[in-house]
Amino acid sequence: MSIKNIFFLSIFLMLSACQSETVATKSATEDPIITPQSTISPIIEEESLSQGNTIRLAWFYKPPEDGTSLNVLAQNFDTFILTHYDEEERDELRALGVEAPFLEYLLFMQIQDPGSCSEEPYGNQVAYKTGDFCTLSTEHPDWFLRDKNGEMIRKGKKVFMDPGNLEYREFWLNRAIELQDEYGWDGVFIDNVEASLNKFKRLGQLPAKYPNDESYQAEIESFLAYIYNQYFRAEQRPVYANIIEYDDGSVWLRYMNYLDGAMIEDFAVDYGYRYYSNSYWETQINMSKEAQAMGKSLILVSQGEMEDTDRARFSFVSYLLISSNMTSFRYTESDYYEEVWLYENYFLELGSPINTLYQSDSGWRRDFTNGYVFLNPKSHQSEIHIEK
Repeated sequence: MSIKNIFFLSIFLMLSACQSETVATKSATEDPIITPQSTISPIIEEESLSQGNTIRLAWFYKPPEDGTSLNVLAQNFDTFILTHYDEEERDELRALGVEAPFLEYLLFMQIQDPGSCSEEPYGNQVAYKTGDFCTLSTEHPDWFLRDKNGEMIRKGKKVFMDPGNLEYREFWLNRAIELQDEYGWDGVFIDNVEASLNKFKRLGQLPAKYPNDESYQAEIESFLAYIYNQYFRAEQRPVYANIIEYDDGSVWLRYMNYLDGAMIEDFAVDYGYRYYSNSYWETQINMSKEAQAMGKSLILVSQGEMEDTDRARFSFVSYLLISSNMTSFRYTESDYYEEVWLYENYFLELGSPINTLYQSDSGWRRDFTNGYVFLNPKSHQSEIHIEK
């Protein structure tokens, strides 16, 4: 077991001796990042909310690789996403008592070029059979997304597909169904559902077929509607997605019409250890509240260094301000998704929420049966108070 993991498990074991605790310190004072304004309205207030334990943790996308036992996952996590070839670990988690659905991770508009027709590709995409890429590129060249020079658009080994191609949609769904049925999955988690052309702009390869965001978004939305209505809704198998590259929160919410849940992989704080502006923090809170009002589940993921406990608490309190029994949280760093990070704040006995978030002292507060949480998105101050 790694030193990091031993450190956090030690914290976990000490919690049983703790009767109450108050945490209230300021985070680092990095300058906030100014981000595009959203069309989302100010933060929503709710008339009622679900009661019960609302601290739920999410695990994804592979089994732990830091020596942590699966029993630790079974005891402490509530939402699970794993990948094809992880069926053995998935079934062990079921045997350990996990009753939550296991979602299978699948790339959406990308397949892997393994570099050889005889090389076995990754199991995280629909072209997972040996020789798939060679067959598709030879027999179905029109399925690939291409730039103005007719070249395939690539990012490393990943090659982008055309969301508007009806034959590719059918292939994607058939392979997804095959994986669900033959390998015993409960639903699907779709990664990298693009909400703009931003990624292609950074790659310097704009798709010739889609001259603007609106044309690309329309085909992505149509694709989501197709797979949701053709199979997953009728079979009552959940479909979640990681919606990325959105400039306008309304596009994110439009996609949610064809999903049972979604991930925000940069919730409350930005990548690169930066904080968001107050207005963008409120935009994400409001997006989450609107999705909850639609009856959708959420996986809220905040990025940061393990040792940055101020940032970890700020992110966790942001989650607690809107947490429900359909909302899960994880503080991690994208390069360390296979490590288990558990913080003592996750085990505090806050109790059940007794209201929704409300403005208080230049920040936002929410009350629980055993205390309250408070956060100021401008100063990055966050507080978890437990009544003694």
